Amino acid sequence: MITLWDLARHEKLNEHVASTVFIYLMVAFCLFATWANPNNSTAYLNWALYILFIPLIDDNIVAPEFLVRALGIVAFWFYTNTVRASMFYVSLVAVLLILGLMFKFHKQIHSHLLLNIELTAWIGVAFWITQTQLTLTASLMGTVMFVLMNWFTSLYWSSERLANLERNRLEQQVNSDTLTKAGSFFAFKSDSASALATAQRNNSPLTLVMFDIDHFKNVNDTYGHAAGNAVLIGVTELVQNMVDTRLYRTGGEEFNLFFETPKAQILPLMQRLHRQVKNADFVYEGQHISVTLSMGITVLNKGDLSFEDVYERADANLYLSKRSGRDCITVDGQQLALA
Repeated sequence: MITLWDLARHEKLNEHVASTVFIYLMVAFCLFATWANPNNSTAYLNWALYILFIPLIDDNIVAPEFLVRALGIVAFWFYTNTVRASMFYVSLVAVLLILGLMFKFHKQIHSHLLLNIELTAWIGVAFWITQTQLTLTASLMGTVMFVLMNWFTSLYWSSERLANLERNRLEQQVNSDTLTKAGSFFAFKSDSASALATAQRNNSPLTLVMFDIDHFKNVNDTYGHAAGNAVLIGVTELVQNMVDTRLYRTGGEEFNLFFETPKAQILPLMQRLHRQVKNADFVYEGQHISVTLSMGITVLNKGDLSFEDVYERADANLYLSKRSGRDCITVDGQQLALA
């Protein structure tokens, strides 16, 4: 049976192969252009050199792909140089060393502008000093042109990288609660919708746990909002260390968890979690603070049309826990016995 993972891996392999073949075709065209129009051979050779080397510092290149392209560079070196010249072997050793550095540090080179420029300068020098048929001025211009071409590419990559970093930062802000680092309400809505779709498609279980910190307003009023924030952070860390799924802060002191697991397997864990929070001692500036949790738990039913149906049932169960005096767990209308 072919899985989606197999298809994705096969598609990725095809992309790597197609990219390498395209690079070789472009280099072949540049070499043909050098033969057909020798007056512009410097430009064509620079393009071939650029096409061969620059993709090697791409973040997504894999080892076999790098090796195949490196062999192409060595072949290009032999083709475009006088093999019997002593300078050729000096340049060949230099390019092999450069290839080794690129293989080991290509991600650092990709993200470091100055290092990128320095490396390409050495590539240009290593290649153009072997072109003995050219004048010193032509070789120097070839080297400078190659460095400038790569400099432009590096500047573009740097600006793209900065844009990606900013985009990731904004996504992090949207998807994470600033105070507790738990998932945000926005992330909860998005992730829960995906989990619901998966559960309905695969006919698999989905359990939702909603809980509040009891009398949290009293914590703020008695100890101060900074202490209340410390409690929120402490509860988040305690809960997150006990579960293997993401915790979401969906309100002031309201949190949610969902598990792609049957309810029967989740209830013992929630009993332990409830007990751990109750027994925890949260300390802020010498003040010892204890809190309890009220929980509401439900599961996905066949008649549920959206995650809102599940969420509303969990919320109703949480309300029953509060009506029952708080510090308890309600599962689909029934109070769960606590150890």
